[in-house]
Amino acid sequence: MIANRTLELLSLLQAQKEWTGDGLAERLGVSPRTVRRDINRLRELGYPVTATKGPSGYYRLSRGARLPPLVVDDEQAIAIALSLQTAPASVTGMGDATRRALNSIRELLPPHLSRRLATFSVEQMENAWELAPPQVDPGLVAQLSAAAQERELVRFTYRSIEVDEADGCEVLAEPHRLVVWSGRWYMVAYDQRGCSWHAYRLDRIEQPAPTGWRFAQRDVPEGDITRFVQSQPDRGDTSDTWPCWGTVLMECPVALVAKWAPGAASCEAIDERITRIRMGAWSWSALIGFLVTFDCRFTVESPPELAEAARRVMGRIDVDIPRADASASGGKPTP
Repeated sequence: MIANRTLELLSLLQAQKEWTGDGLAERLGVSPRTVRRDINRLRELGYPVTATKGPSGYYRLSRGARLPPLVVDDEQAIAIALSLQTAPASVTGMGDATRRALNSIRELLPPHLSRRLATFSVEQMENAWELAPPQVDPGLVAQLSAAAQERELVRFTYRSIEVDEADGCEVLAEPHRLVVWSGRWYMVAYDQRGCSWHAYRLDRIEQPAPTGWRFAQRDVPEGDITRFVQSQPDRGDTSDTWPCWGTVLMECPVALVAKWAPGAASCEAIDERITRIRMGAWSWSALIGFLVTFDCRFTVESPPELAEAARRVMGRIDVDIPRADASASGGKPTP
């Protein structure tokens, strides 16, 4: 019981920078006096826990030059193993680094947890429906993440799929948050020159440079960062991977189409109820199969092969639906 509580206390100190004695006592369900004894036990084990006295005193786990062996419970060990083995493959050079990190953590664990960690071996498989996510540089991720944390303006060149690949536009943005969706990295930021919010694809950001200028916090549109990113029509993917590509006009609002369309699709709002979507798949029939999931009317703009596939698919659907009064005649439709 004492060992479990000490482990939980260590987890709390690792998860939050500072804790009051009363706060720790409330979380652990013990008295402040018991917390002080448990703190002393951690110190005896070699963990550098500092404390300040007085009404506003707090406990803090300091960073020492040498820390004792890593202490985690069984659930945390499983979480570490699964998280490292299923880490996004879209960051350049992270495959070997995650394997080395997992091996390093195993060396710090007690023998029984190290053995259990070794039993979790996960192999990731590609989904044939989804385009492989583009690679992003870990240095860029770190730079933009730090800028968002410090609220520092960033200047960069952005290559949109709406302009020629060789061109790009200069952006002065307030980075708010990094988001990963379907393996693709986005930076949600406010464009100061355009006075508008955008979800910028990290693989299309070039020559990022800090400015040293700070900005005030803003509220994300709709108050929901997930909804904002999913509603962006421009996903940022190019159309050079799938063998079959088509363009369709759908009688469905662009926000709904963009939310559920695959990562490589691009959407354009024609008006409030009509959306033009361009997307690809491994076959023309697969494209039709996706489009009918929206349960709305659509018109094929191009190419002719997609229109012909739609006619073939409809020709293969043969539904014989009994009339409503069939049950009254012994299960047979009445003439």
